Amino acid sequence: MRFVRARLFAIAFMSFSCTWAAAADKPCTKPDQQRAMKAIDAVVTWQQLYKSWQDFGHCDTGGDVSDQFADALLRLVVDWKNVPTFSAAVAKDAGYKAFVLQHLKAATKDDRDAVYSRAKTLCPTGEDAFCAELGEVVKPQ
Repeated sequence: MRFVRARLFAIAFMSFSCTWAAAADKPCTKPDQQRAMKAIDAVVTWQQLYKSWQDFGHCDTGGDVSDQFADALLRLVVDWKNVPTFSAAVAKDAGYKAFVLQHLKAATKDDRDAVYSRAKTLCPTGEDAFCAELGEVVKPQ
């Protein structure tokens, strides 16, 4: 029974990895960039940010789209609402987690300090591990 579960897990992981790699290889066309900018500009919830990343994460390669993603992420993190929704999305998708952590690491010192403060002092019940991880990423130097 263990062997069957381990094999099924391996198959599911390989399928996810292949899908994620294929999405990362997708070119970002000029129309994609325009749609991405419009979609990301409208982001006001964690669900919308995740959906925008799913649709246009392949355009997060520097430049305007990356800046827009960073701004949307930081708006939501600094607002610090619905943290369990944010945490759940990061926990279920390794690619999304990498995206989030990359943008948090690249944030300005003031933004990192704001995130650190929230993660350390306003962590919702049950989100201690998630807040600790965020705090570690943005910890003041």
